[in-house]
Amino acid sequence: MANNEFKILIDSLRTAMSKEDRRSIERSVNVVLSKYTKNWNENIYSSQNLKKLYYKGLNQNAAQTIKDAEIDVDSFRRYVDDFDDIDKDAIALKLQTINKDGQEIETNAVSYFCTNLLNRLVEDAITKQQKKPTKSGPNEYLNKTVSDDSFSSVFTEVASEESPLINNSNGIHAFILKPEFFPFSYNNMENLILNNITSYAVARGIEKNDVTGIKATRILRDYMHSGVPQDLLGEMLAYIFLEHIDGARKIYTRAEISDNSRTINSEGIYLKDNKGKSQLVLGASQLNDDLQDAIQNVVLELKKFRNNQSESLIMPIDLIDSSILREQYSDEESKAILKVLVPTENEIDEVAAYGLFVGYKFAADDNLKNCSTDEAKLKCRKIVENDLHQVISQLDNEIRLNDWQRSSFYVYMLPLISPSTDGNMIMRELIG
Repeated sequence: MANNEFKILIDSLRTAMSKEDRRSIERSVNVVLSKYTKNWNENIYSSQNLKKLYYKGLNQNAAQTIKDAEIDVDSFRRYVDDFDDIDKDAIALKLQTINKDGQEIETNAVSYFCTNLLNRLVEDAITKQQKKPTKSGPNEYLNKTVSDDSFSSVFTEVASEESPLINNSNGIHAFILKPEFFPFSYNNMENLILNNITSYAVARGIEKNDVTGIKATRILRDYMHSGVPQDLLGEMLAYIFLEHIDGARKIYTRAEISDNSRTINSEGIYLKDNKGKSQLVLGASQLNDDLQDAIQNVVLELKKFRNNQSESLIMPIDLIDSSILREQYSDEESKAILKVLVPTENEIDEVAAYGLFVGYKFAADDNLKNCSTDEAKLKCRKIVENDLHQVISQLDNEIRLNDWQRSSFYVYMLPLISPSTDGNMIMRELIG
């Protein structure tokens, strides 16, 4: 599809929406889908995922979620019909670019055009995906392993920005635990972690069942006792955010290969499709009571990576241990993964990227206890936004000092109550 027709539909309707409904892209997407269905849950997708739908169009999972919410075409048609004629003319003008029959869209036909278009996009997303037996790029061999259905009920993305210093794709995301005010509740996050212990600690090719679940718990206990991981909670959250937010697929983690007495510099190695290029992502995390120290320490961790210890460029394929691949995958799968990273045969980013999780102590405002719930949420979000700007400033300085401008950085921030102790407490409760 040459045009992202879903984005064009949303853009056209935003011209007529109220100021509140067009205050953000994700809000506008939620409004359209709530008018199009009877039972749309506005919390089912994170802010980041709603933006992905807007920029990339509907995928099979989103289309099925829409159908499961019970499509109500009459409701959507009435919603569009309620706009005045001037607004509908403006909508028609924007939609004309994707009007396949070429005829001018009449004012009184705008609601029908919008409804038919959305019906088609939902059906196309399902049927086209079903007809495609394979996926392109690195995802052809690596499916998503993270169990993230509850992600949107655990985290809220407060804000995200890009670093102007980085010359490649990047994103710094600031999250907060729901229900978005202090002191935070860890219950939902603990359940999300629990649901992903097996996927994180056991190689992706092994069937997941009760036996592998027990094995995964044992692997992580031994891994914690080895003294290698500084913060196992941080490592697992880096994995969850990388796969869920940026689609970086796990190749193997340091935890899972520890069962074979192996180790690597990074906490995990991931493969990402970055605008048609394969990109190797190295994971790192840090939990610290001080945000500035957390960034400083995670940078020190990056400096120890093999590619940053060499004066010459180390290609991504050389950061993969083929013997580990052969232990974790079939011979065919390991060769396929390595082939994706061969620059002469594929589009590949020659410089390794970094996926960072930073957990830090929330600097609670003393006035929070005197606020209403809604006021407290706004204050908490504002504090986290300010933290984001601090991280960008500090990280930019470190990137400049270490000449990392060509690397992609995918950063996920999350304030906690007392990260220096909470991480071990949570993981000990979950794995014993």
